[in-house]
Amino acid sequence: MSQEEEQKKKILIVVTHGPEDLDRTYAPLFMASISASMEYETSVFFMIKGPLLLSKAWQEEERKKGNNPFIHFFDMAKDNGVKMYVCVQSLKDMCHMNESDVVDGVELVGGSTLIDLTLDADRTLFF
Repeated sequence: MSQEEEQKKKILIVVTHGPEDLDRTYAPLFMASISASMEYETSVFFMIKGPLLLSKAWQEEERKKGNNPFIHFFDMAKDNGVKMYVCVQSLKDMCHMNESDVVDGVELVGGSTLIDLTLDADRTLFF
């Protein structure tokens, strides 16, 4: 690992809201895109109701409708190299989803990963 990579600032953004409160989901992904474009190592962690935003079926439906800012910012964040994580416990217990329901490009992790990511990040934002 180069010295530049070691010194790269890390930003963690936690998403706790889902489609039930869609207006609260735009800013986290927009901020993640900005952070990544500023060359910070950026991660987004979806928990509580956030995993519902990662449903293949929901995203497919929203893409058909068009004009959903969350979908736009989600794609922009992925294109900018933002790492995406979803809490398996929230996914199953709170959102009643299966691991196979999650869109590609999102890593399924346990809740303890949030603690590790938080301790490793220079800054953490919760939405």
